[in-house]
Amino acid sequence: MEIKQIKYFVETVRRGGMTQASEHLYIAQSTISKAIKSIENEYDITLFDRSQKQIKLTDIGQTFYDNSLEFLALFEKLSLEMNDVMNVQKGHIRIALSPMMNVQLFTDSLNQFHQLYPKVTYEVMEGGGKIVENLTETDEVDIGITTLPVDATLFHSVPLYNEELLLVVSKDHALAQQEKVDLAELKEEEFVLFHDDYYLKDQIIENCKRLGFYPKTVANISQISFIANMISQGIGISVVPESLVHLMGDNVKALKLENAELSWHLGLIWRRDAYLNFVTREWIQFIRDLREK
Repeated sequence: MEIKQIKYFVETVRRGGMTQASEHLYIAQSTISKAIKSIENEYDITLFDRSQKQIKLTDIGQTFYDNSLEFLALFEKLSLEMNDVMNVQKGHIRIALSPMMNVQLFTDSLNQFHQLYPKVTYEVMEGGGKIVENLTETDEVDIGITTLPVDATLFHSVPLYNEELLLVVSKDHALAQQEKVDLAELKEEEFVLFHDDYYLKDQIIENCKRLGFYPKTVANISQISFIANMISQGIGISVVPESLVHLMGDNVKALKLENAELSWHLGLIWRRDAYLNFVTREWIQFIRDLREK
């Protein structure tokens, strides 16, 4: 029995038939049929109940399928680990992060790491904290950079830094003459909020509700330059991390928020049961070491 025969069998079950499996694998249906028949002949078993119109596993077929999944997962893990041993200077790191972060800090650390491992390549995706967690949990990325805390039963995490969240208004706004403002005073203001996948939006709404009002929303945007342009033109107010205020230009004013239970703690996360290649593990350790300096 060959590994590819097991893969053909598993794909047939997953896709609901040999035709669908052959289309997905770009091979002839007859090749899949022969592979499955070869397994059955070798072990003198019947994997599928062929009296049914749709494929249905026999009892022994279900057992074979369950064990095949475990075998293929183990084989993939072995392949990845062997690749680590053979290519310790190479690799690819997939990262998802929130655009509402100190990008300079991220790129600086990435640049330093790249000096150590110049052959490493990167794929960076952006999204709110909920998207970052989902991409990490579904193994579409290796590492996420998002707000902490996260579900400790799903993810490992390393804290990066904390930031204050500030209210940002146009310099022509009446509040621009102040240095701080109570959140309760913003009941009649129009907010520029982030999209639903951002935990910061949830925090703002919950704080407003705690004070007896729901924030009036003039727009939902996730691009800091767009938010800055709207606010500078007097279209709404917003709450952003302190490090992003300097990116918003000279036509806005940042104020401290009082009576607000807001937090912005960013950190690295990765799935607890995920296999991480050598360079990804090295990058995590590199970030840990940077943080301790």
